[in-house]
Amino acid sequence: MTPLPNIAIIAATSAFLAGALANSAAAQNGDFRACLQTIKADAMRQGVPANIADRAFQGLTPDQKVIDLDQRQPEFSLTYAKYVGGTVTPDRIVKGQQRMAQHRALLDALQAEYGIPPQYIMAFWGIETNYGSFMGDFRVVRSVSTLACMTKRQEFFSNETVQALRILHMNHMTSDQMRGSWAGAMGNMQFMPSTFTKWAVDRDGNGRIDIWNSLPDAFASAANFLRGIGFRPGLPSSEEIVLPRGFPLDQADTTVEKPVRAWAAMGVKKAGGAPLPAVDDAASILLPAGFRGPAFIIYPNFKAVMNWNRSTLYALSVGILARQIAGGLPVQQAAPADDAPLSRDTVIDIQNRLARLGLYKDETDGLLGPKTRSALRLFQQQSGLPADGHPTAESVRRLQQTR
Repeated sequence: MTPLPNIAIIAATSAFLAGALANSAAAQNGDFRACLQTIKADAMRQGVPANIADRAFQGLTPDQKVIDLDQRQPEFSLTYAKYVGGTVTPDRIVKGQQRMAQHRALLDALQAEYGIPPQYIMAFWGIETNYGSFMGDFRVVRSVSTLACMTKRQEFFSNETVQALRILHMNHMTSDQMRGSWAGAMGNMQFMPSTFTKWAVDRDGNGRIDIWNSLPDAFASAANFLRGIGFRPGLPSSEEIVLPRGFPLDQADTTVEKPVRAWAAMGVKKAGGAPLPAVDDAASILLPAGFRGPAFIIYPNFKAVMNWNRSTLYALSVGILARQIAGGLPVQQAAPADDAPLSRDTVIDIQNRLARLGLYKDETDGLLGPKTRSALRLFQQQSGLPADGHPTAESVRRLQQTR
C-alpha cells in the first residue's frame, strides 16, 4: 500500500504553487500596467488629456476571455456554400428590404451625397450586426488594450487603444458606454476605433457621433467610409456570370485583370445570358467553389468592400446580399454538393507540399488564401487537372501522393 503523503509537505507544496501563481500574475499585471503607460504617453502626444487615459485605465485588468478568443483558431475553413449560405439568409434579405424601405429618405439622401447605393449600406449592416440586433457587449478599451499588451499584435492594437481614448475625449463618453465585439469593433456597423476617428460622421447634428443609437450617424459613417476606401457609383461590387465552354481556367484568378469588355469578347456573360457592361473598368473572374460552382465577375468596387473586410467570401456575401435586398435574383448556379471544408492541418500540409515542389513561397498559415490557390493552380496544370485553384478531393489526393 502506498503511504499517505505528509500533510506538511502538501501544505508547503500548495503554498509554493500559490505563491508562484501569485508572482506570475503580479508580473503579468506589472507588464500590463507598464504597457498601458506606454499607450497613455502615445495618446497624450495625440492630444488626449492625461486624466482621460487615467480614468479609462483605472483598475483595468486584461480580459482573459478576449485572449482566449484571439488564440482560438477555427479548425475548419468554411466553404463558399457554408459561408454564403449562413450569411445571405432569407430572413436577412427580407429584413434588409424592410429596413431599406423604412429608412429610404435618409438612404437616398446619403446616396446623393456619397454615391453609395442604399442596398450596400443595408448589406453591411445586416452582415455586421444583423441590423443592430447584436453589437457586442465587451468594453472596447479593455478589449483593445488586452490585445495590445497581451498578444503578438501589439502595434495594431496599441493604436486602436489610443484611438479609443481619443473617442472618449472627443465624444464625451465613458469607457463603460463604449462597447463592442471582443476585438474592439463597435456600433451598428462594427467600426474599429481607428475607423471611427477617421470616417465617423455626426449626421444628426447633435454634436456627438453615436454609431450605437443614431442610425443617421451609423449610416452616414458607413457611406463616408465606403467612399473613402474606394467605392464608386456605377458598377456593383460583383455579379454572377456564365463562362463559355473551353474558358481557360487559369484566367479565373484575382491576379488576372482585364477590361470588362475584354471578358465579354471572350464570351463571358451575365447569369441568364445578358451581356456584360461595355466598359473598360478592370475586372477579374472568381470561382469560389471551383469550376463546378458559380462564377463571378468582380468589379473595382469589390476591392473597396475588401478594404472593409479582407475575406473574399465576406466581400462576395456583401454583393450577393445587396443585390437581393434591391430585388435582384439569387445566385443561379449551386455549389457542388461534395465541396467539403478542409481542416487547418490539411491546408498546412497542402502548403508544405506545394512549397517542397517550389510552387508556394509564402507562410504556412493554414489559410486557403489567394497565394495558396495560385500555387495549387500551378500544381493542377502540371498534373493535368482542371486548373481552377480549388482544393477538390482529387487535387488534394494527387498532391498528397507527392514526396
